[in-house]
Amino acid sequence: MSQHRFRLNPVKSYSDRMTETRSELRKLVREKLCEITGEPSAQMRWSRTAYMKDVVSRYRVRIEGWPLNDVPFKNLSDVSNLGKMELLLRGWKEGTIYFRAISDAEFRDMVADPSPWIGPVEAAGLEDADDA
Repeated sequence: MSQHRFRLNPVKSYSDRMTETRSELRKLVREKLCEITGEPSAQMRWSRTAYMKDVVSRYRVRIEGWPLNDVPFKNLSDVSNLGKMELLLRGWKEGTIYFRAISDAEFRDMVADPSPWIGPVEAAGLEDADDA
């Protein structure tokens, strides 16, 4: 009879850790969006255009505290660095990144120039990429 050795807690691969962190982050962001909007079916959108239309315009909320200098605002599938993904997850968990309701004046300012909150267009990459 052959003996097999199995680790009780195998070390997860980088890819597995990225997938788990991304999944946890998406779930948390969606929960926070549903919480602030009062809409149980609210969906986060990650492309600039869809975020402005389907989140900011629809619900009059925006993300505050996104670390634009470290992580451009874009689809989480395009964030390929685990450290950056963990930075985002930690920010949402600790409350340094959060949704905030905005006034009509703040909404108009954001529509005129969203770059202070979601960065410049060139940092986002493909504008109409999927929102997965």
